Order: sequence, then C-alpha cells, then structure tokens
Amino acid sequence: MRGILCIDPGGSTGVAWGIVDERAPSAIEAVRDRLHSGSTTVTGEPRDQIHALYRLWTDFKLDCVNRRLLDKEWVDLVIEDYVLAPGVQKPGRDTTAPERIAWGFEGYRLGRFESYRKTKHYTEPVWQMPGAAKRFAERDILEQADCWIRGRDHERSAFAHMLLRTNVLMSNRLHTRRGVSSRA
Repeated sequence: MRGILCIDPGGSTGVAWGIVDERAPSAIEAVRDRLHSGSTTVTGEPRDQIHALYRLWTDFKLDCVNRRLLDKEWVDLVIEDYVLAPGVQKPGRDTTAPERIAWGFEGYRLGRFESYRKTKHYTEPVWQMPGAAKRFAERDILEQADCWIRGRDHERSAFAHMLLRTNVLMSNRLHTRRGVSSRA
C-alpha cells in the first residue's frame, strides 16, 4: 500500500489523494480501488494556496502514518512540474502561477522541516511533467479509475498524476522482481 497526494498547481490548484495497492493488476484498478481518497480545488492568492496545500499535505501524511499505519517512506508527494515554455505561453502572473505556487509550497515545506528537523520526516517530492500524465487524463481512463469529476479540470489532472505515479511504481516493482534495476 502506498499513500499518494498529487498537486496540479496554478491559479486554481487541483489536489487528489488516496492510498493505492501496488499489487493490483493495473494502475487504473489500483487507483479505482483506492482507500481514504479525496480531491479538492484550492484557489486564492499564492500565499493562501501554499498554506492550504501544506495543511492538506501534512494532514494526509499524518493520517497515512498515524492512522493507516503506513511507513513514512511509503507516502508520496507528487507535484506537476510545470515549465513555462518560451514563445508558447504569454508571460505574466497567470502563466507563472504554477511555478510560484509549486516552489513556494516546496520552500515552505523545507523551511518547516529545517525548524523542526529533530521530530519531522521530510518527503522528497516527485516532480512529474504535465505531458507525462496527459495519457492518463482522458475521460474514459479517468472514468475507469473513478476519477472523473465533472467541472473539476485541475482535480482530474491531479488524479492523472496519481495514475502516472502508480503506473511508475508498479513498473518499477515489476522490473525489480525480474532482476532488472529500475535505475537502468
């Protein structure tokens, strides 16, 4: 079992979380049968979103470790690694919001960790490119995984990242079982 919280940062930030079983036959089935799951859209000024994301993350991780008894190493934080492409998007506050929120959140987490290092565990984020999760963002796939939320594009994107992360974990497990290094 693995706890996964995914963030699709932006002017409206999608967040999805759940505990998946990596032994399921497929990532779609693992995410479909997830436990202790939810999603939300966080809006507001970047500072407000960063604080809300921190609360969502810490509440989820504490629940996974203290209530669901997962090892702290088995709780993943996935953040969409939005990169502003030159000439593709018009520069400005709207197009840079995903980067500001993602890195503001990460900076806030690092600062909190540094303040309480002796009692806290730091989870390295998994940065995933938007295009990598795009193949899981199709309606039929999200419906099969019970992740299609009408009118909640950013939450659906966060669930697509959960599907991608689960798929990667399952693939790594398969390669490790076969004796092939996942770092190859």
